[in-house]
Amino acid sequence: MALEKYDGWWVDLNHLFLTTDVRVLPPGQSQIYNMNKVYDYFTALGWTPNSVAGMLGNMMVESSVNPWLFEHRTLDWDHPANILADNGGMGLTQWTPCRKYYQWALDSNLDPKSGTTMCDRIHYEQVNNLQWSLENYGRHTWNDFITSTETPSILADVFCWAYERPGSPDMQQRYANAEWVFTNIHGSTLKPFMLYSFRKRKELKPKCLKI
Repeated sequence: MALEKYDGWWVDLNHLFLTTDVRVLPPGQSQIYNMNKVYDYFTALGWTPNSVAGMLGNMMVESSVNPWLFEHRTLDWDHPANILADNGGMGLTQWTPCRKYYQWALDSNLDPKSGTTMCDRIHYEQVNNLQWSLENYGRHTWNDFITSTETPSILADVFCWAYERPGSPDMQQRYANAEWVFTNIHGSTLKPFMLYSFRKRKELKPKCLKI
């Protein structure tokens, strides 16, 4: 399957982008686009850029920020019974087993194929204190994490051990990815001061400008 747009996200069924390897940073343009989508979603909910960077540093390793990645690459969207029965991971954060996310999306009348629904799931977990373990750096709670201004590397560590808890953590990748995200990912809209300056020069009416 070739790269395509679905519900405003770049997706590629079961394709793991090689840019999860920090030696070949920066990521591709489709990944950067999806990272900005994640950034917009969570900063709008009050998450700090630091915490979003920590989470995205992990997503880059888990899924390469490709919503359509299944751990077991024989799965596809046309066979939902197979997804519900599979014990592997799926999606942006590789929910394991797949039904943890997939059944929730169906029960919530949300589109499980959408990256936005996957962000909805993370928000649902945060609000309901799900998936999170206090066995992490500093024993951060969910609220500690999303409001933290600690370094992206520290917060990548927190998200890894509080949320992902992988068998093979690849921590140096997650740290480097998080620091790259913090420096380079700032969302898809101009910042307020940039927008104000642009309006003042051009005398434009207020509006949301996309890059």
